[in-house]
Amino acid sequence: MKIIKYLVMAAMVLTVATSCEKDLEAYSNSDCYLNFRFLNSEGKDYQNEELVKTPALVNSPLIYNFKTHGSVQNDTVWIEAKTAGFVKEFDREYALEQVEVEGADNAVAGVDYLAFDSQDAQRIQVVKAGESYFKVPIVVLRNSGLLTKSVVLKVRFKENQNFKNGFTMMQTRVISITDRVSKPSVWDACDLDHVFGAYGDVKFQLMIEWSGKSWSDEFILENYNSDKAYLSYMDQVFAKRLASENEARVADGKGVWCEVDGTPVSFTPKPIFE
Repeated sequence: MKIIKYLVMAAMVLTVATSCEKDLEAYSNSDCYLNFRFLNSEGKDYQNEELVKTPALVNSPLIYNFKTHGSVQNDTVWIEAKTAGFVKEFDREYALEQVEVEGADNAVAGVDYLAFDSQDAQRIQVVKAGESYFKVPIVVLRNSGLLTKSVVLKVRFKENQNFKNGFTMMQTRVISITDRVSKPSVWDACDLDHVFGAYGDVKFQLMIEWSGKSWSDEFILENYNSDKAYLSYMDQVFAKRLASENEARVADGKGVWCEVDGTPVSFTPKPIFE
């Protein structure tokens, strides 16, 4: 009798499960959404609820410095993004717009960046067929005004016939654009004070000139993540070059290389434990 009882109960459960399966409708929402991606140090996406708690992550700017990119007159800043909804088997155009930041030197379309509604920009504002993860290209323009200041470009997704806005905290990204020597945004994160000594604008300019390298955020991160020994080697190269140049400068009566405040340039790494 117990066996029969268990068989009956199993049949009832199976019937209910089958009924529930039949009641479920296939996901049919045809709307598609766009979100910028915010990645942590491990390369994983922050979720919207995490960004709500830490809005500073949303407003932290991506820094582009023409000074660390040679003689280029325009360049492209690539911003990680993703779609939500069904992936399509055809290309889809998306739209961008600028958001004015109160109290900041806001970038000017056509002067500091390629206007988002221009034909050239619209041609590259596309999510390719089959893509759910993609990169948004922002074309930045070099001009004399950037030699004395940084400008802020806050970018936002704009709804169009293909995409709606996704999560609130994932709709904007901020870019800081300049053409003057300034501390790389990843300098502290990569502990470069413990490799090259304390940061200084003059020191950084010498690093760029003496190495012929950009020392952009991307260049620093690439070496920090894959070849820290190269960074230590370059510190030795810079220290040797500094000693040689200082000797020649003193002989010419110019004095050693110094920062604007008079602090002598040094490539002596800061001790890890002080």
